[in-house]
Amino acid sequence: GRRARPALPPVIERAGIAVDTARRQAFRDGRYLALSRKEFGVLEVLMRAEGAVVSGEDLIEQVWEENTSYRTNAVRVTLSKLRTKLGDPPVIDTVPGHGYRIGGTA
Repeated sequence: GRRARPALPPVIERAGIAVDTARRQAFRDGRYLALSRKEFGVLEVLMRAEGAVVSGEDLIEQVWEENTSYRTNAVRVTLSKLRTKLGDPPVIDTVPGHGYRIGGTA
């Protein structure tokens, strides 16, 4: 019988960013981004949220090890490095008192 074509790897695109979750690669306007494991994880969670705000606690739960406390600077440091690697114009918004989101449009 015929074989079904394999599904294409899921690629999430928003605000000029493309995240290939199967290959664990990210691009900004076609430029490859050399991201650490944590940076990629944070970017993937924010991209999957489709513009919704993601709290720091949610990022810790989804990206870091089980025993990491939100009181650490881990999220802020990782976001700072990720923002630098993503370049200008900035696409990660901080929503004071709530969390972070990817701005821009798809």
